[in-house]
Amino acid sequence: MKSIKLLSGLLLLFTIILAACTTESSLGRSEKQQIVNNVKAVEESEFDLTYFNKSYTQYHKVLSEIVSEDYWASTRDEILFGYNGATFSRDDLANMPQEEYDKHKEHMLNIIRGMDMDKLNATVRISDVYKGNQPHQVNIYTIENKELKAQPFTATTKKYTLEKHNEKWLIVDVKQDKFNYESKQAAEELEKRIKALKYQTHDGTVIGYPTVMVLSGVGKE
Repeated sequence: MKSIKLLSGLLLLFTIILAACTTESSLGRSEKQQIVNNVKAVEESEFDLTYFNKSYTQYHKVLSEIVSEDYWASTRDEILFGYNGATFSRDDLANMPQEEYDKHKEHMLNIIRGMDMDKLNATVRISDVYKGNQPHQVNIYTIENKELKAQPFTATTKKYTLEKHNEKWLIVDVKQDKFNYESKQAAEELEKRIKALKYQTHDGTVIGYPTVMVLSGVGKE
């Protein structure tokens, strides 16, 4: 009896390890591309929501098919913009009448353009698909470099976790690290700070980023 239990336990452990090891490697090219496309859609939609290129309704329509409830829950209270002591989260935008949104949008666009922030652009580099920590889970990494009038502005690294649900790969979690440039910092110090950002390696291997997208524009909605 003990031998049977031991054998059953070993078989279960082997199955779990095998699933974890083969999740990424067993994916076909089209499935991997779809996973990358999901991350691209999120990156573009987040940029467009932040800079008023999309309404929350448009943003939600894009993401509703590619992110999980856990993702929505984790981002619900994030502050998107604020002025005159008031702040507005994603949840606020989800329930905001169009007329009120248009008023806030106009005010924020005046602020953004007054600070020349409409000249900002972002280059997002996206990694290949890597196996995740759990079976039926994968990771993708991104690094985003924002520039304002051709000068470095911010650098942000992210680790996306996706899980397969009903034959669809959904984004369930995003972790990030961010660095804000300062004009007086020496080049060596900037390089050191960027290298110190998290989520640039996977299991000790330096991440490569074969996919590149450039985002720009303000108030294009």
